[in-house]
Amino acid sequence: MSESNEENRYKKFIDLFRNPKNRRSMENPSSVSEGRNTCGDTIQVYLKIEKGKITDASYEGAFCAFSNASASQVTEFVKGMEVGEVIAIDRPKLFELVGDDLSDNPHRLRCILFPLNTIQDACRKYQEGKAEQDFKKDLTDIPCHCSTENAEMGIE
Repeated sequence: MSESNEENRYKKFIDLFRNPKNRRSMENPSSVSEGRNTCGDTIQVYLKIEKGKITDASYEGAFCAFSNASASQVTEFVKGMEVGEVIAIDRPKLFELVGDDLSDNPHRLRCILFPLNTIQDACRKYQEGKAEQDFKKDLTDIPCHCSTENAEMGIE
């Protein structure tokens, strides 16, 4: 793939890294989940849920552009959905949301699946009555090893 095709392919990821949607903490979330990816990325997901529907979703953490783009898209998408519907989101739907299945790059596939898995975990905790109300944000300063790859893509 030529550099221009590569740049075009990842344009959406880079744009969402620079201008993320919903990247913020949340006061009094209904459910919280933290995730750690195998590469060292971390994420905290916050969900506000009323009558079984997600009314707000946000996230924070230290992660690469691909995880950030996925988190941005997924948190936007789940607003207004029933908790059970969010748990049922599958890979094809996620690939549609992020605009790429990254089938040629399994490492990056983990990056885009990571936020969805963490959001689904927060939904399961809510269903099971195990929502974490007193969550402590202690992972936000952990550096992500993907920073060198972010720099190579021109996004620091």
